[in-house]
Amino acid sequence: MSNYAARSASGVIVILALATVLTLPNPPLINKKRFASPSEVTTPVVTGAFHVHTIRSDGSGTVDEIASAADRAGLAFVITTDHGDGTRAPDPPRYHENTLVLDGIEVSTTEGHYLAMGHQSSPYPLGGEGRDVVEDIARLGGFGVAAHPFSTKESLRWKDWTAPIDGIEWLNTDSAWRDEPIHRLVLGILHYPIRPSEAIASLFDRPIEALAQWDTLTQSRRIVALAGADAHVRPFPIPSYEKVFRSFGIRVQLEASFSGDPKKDAALLLSSIRQGRVYTAIDALAEPGRFRFEIESVTGATEPGRVVSVADSRTVVLEADLPQGGELRLFKDGSLIAQTKRPSLRFQTGNQSATYRAEVVISPTPNSLGIPWILSNPIYVGAPSETEIDQPVVETTGTSFALFTDESDVQAWKVEHEETSLVAIDSTPSVDGRELALRYALSSAESNPFAALVREGVFDLNRFNVIRFLVRGDAAQRLSVQLRDSKAEGDVRWVRSVYVDTEPREVSIRLQDMRPIAERTPWPPQAGEPVALMFVVDTLNTSPATSGVLWIDDVRLEHWD
Repeated sequence: MSNYAARSASGVIVILALATVLTLPNPPLINKKRFASPSEVTTPVVTGAFHVHTIRSDGSGTVDEIASAADRAGLAFVITTDHGDGTRAPDPPRYHENTLVLDGIEVSTTEGHYLAMGHQSSPYPLGGEGRDVVEDIARLGGFGVAAHPFSTKESLRWKDWTAPIDGIEWLNTDSAWRDEPIHRLVLGILHYPIRPSEAIASLFDRPIEALAQWDTLTQSRRIVALAGADAHVRPFPIPSYEKVFRSFGIRVQLEASFSGDPKKDAALLLSSIRQGRVYTAIDALAEPGRFRFEIESVTGATEPGRVVSVADSRTVVLEADLPQGGELRLFKDGSLIAQTKRPSLRFQTGNQSATYRAEVVISPTPNSLGIPWILSNPIYVGAPSETEIDQPVVETTGTSFALFTDESDVQAWKVEHEETSLVAIDSTPSVDGRELALRYALSSAESNPFAALVREGVFDLNRFNVIRFLVRGDAAQRLSVQLRDSKAEGDVRWVRSVYVDTEPREVSIRLQDMRPIAERTPWPPQAGEPVALMFVVDTLNTSPATSGVLWIDDVRLEHWD
């Protein structure tokens, strides 16, 4: 190397070293302002990590390696969420060293990714539309969270905000670095060897869209916000699992302390998460301290995740041990309504329904809310106490057209399938008369199998807005109900997947809830044009080479108000 090249290389190294040192993120601040409380907060609080990938999917660490990293970081629990279809039974909860390990899942849907914990194994592969996966996870006893909902990567964004999700990721490490300019990523890499956790947190910006969407949802129903590590440590070994775990964590307020029994402790943990008794703290910004957020009333104190009646509501109490430059902020229905640089804030709620949540920020920038150091879940005043979206009460107007009731003749129906699958239809006796029986044996995946029961010539859909029928199967499965425009060019269909159990279920599908196979397909079909009604074995949720039977009865088109 020439002297000139050597001097140039040395100069670059010096410049990088200076840039690294001069731009180092601050170490965690020390809490100096401690709130005065008549009694110390006695609710047990445990810290953990959620949304972590192992070598079972696209992570680089084994479950034990990840649990050891969590233990070194001082975490009480870690929840792994490997990509999968739900057919693998989750590992039972267990302790590894001092850390409780729970096995969750991340399911890919057409509307984004859905995280779940506390679920049972699924009798069929989960997938397809987001609303169907949300429904399936709930049926399996799980708690689900929309992952990286506003990722810059379109395929990762959550798109169906009408689905009754249980929770939302307000912060996601993977999303945090994807939207950063290249110079900030370079600085983060330079800072990482010196202050790794602080370097990770330096890439966090306030997730404005995610918080706004969450605030909107909480005004109509209960929904929990969690921070997701989304830790993979692949393809590069940085940031490591341990450093991600040290940068931030979710704090869960328990009903009782952990006992050391993994099954009981997992149930205790999941119960609190379901209720929303959880807040996030970014430890790389400031050292952990006490945090208290509740509403005091004549009936006692109401904690985050719970509901207090408008009549009982009195005073919001927000307290935290504050580092230098810290600020308490109180939000009502998503709007900032009070703030103070003191370690205690009180606010009278008034006599209206509302949703309150709290943030603690450090060194706030003028005219900017900034990334929260601490973010609570809401307390609901007079808000709905259930997570389910209320379904409207509907009545039929009397307009009803039967496509099948108890007929023994099935000539109006036909079957469709590709060459190597087997399908048959007949009318079989049942307790209440007769029912259609669709028997199928799907071929292997290479042949793109499908099997369908079809009724051609369904006219005048403008007169009807609901398809109603009874259905059962020889095993739990999903059925794709479809409408096909028989005269349109190309594959023009609208679909709605429904759950089928071994016991008869009445299913009602609003036509407005059906979605087109292809984008920009108009609805409804042109008046008077023939449309086929199809009952299709849902191959998104049925494995190739599967055989089974579907029984369908009392098929009607109706008009509901």
